[in-house]
Amino acid sequence: MAKRKQPGLYPTKAVRVNAETRRYQMLELTKAGLTEKKIAEQLGVAKSLVNREMKRLLGDLARSATRTADLVRALQMERYEALLSRYWLLAMQGDAAAALMVLKIMKQIDKINGIIPDRPLISMVDNRSQLQVKIGDDDPRVVLDGLISAIATRSDANGSNPAIGAVAS
Repeated sequence: MAKRKQPGLYPTKAVRVNAETRRYQMLELTKAGLTEKKIAEQLGVAKSLVNREMKRLLGDLARSATRTADLVRALQMERYEALLSRYWLLAMQGDAAAALMVLKIMKQIDKINGIIPDRPLISMVDNRSQLQVKIGDDDPRVVLDGLISAIATRSDANGSNPAIGAVAS
């Protein structure tokens, strides 16, 4: 015997459409700068409902944006892999220009995959005078040497760094 639906527990299509319309009204009012309390007053609903619906709506938007970002990332990866395969053999045969191009491509791959953060993980504001390297420098050895010396200087100022000591010994 089929289970019967209890009346009132399952919203009708009209109720679902009204709820979705209200969610997008809440989003527009939020974008306009209204607080949850003001939105609740304007729409005639509870503040907790506004909070819950905004969380739900923003979660839905984040999931759809993630899918789009994944598609763009996949396309970029295909392009970088094609470029990398073009220069890899030349770099392995000792071509300095090709090796530099491989390093640049690999840096971009690391960026789009989130390996290189969009901002520094540690603050080197107090080490600006000791950091003699510009980040856009073409020679990766200069960049690496400058960063290592800046980190070592910072570690010496704050006490010894066991990670650097382990590498040195």
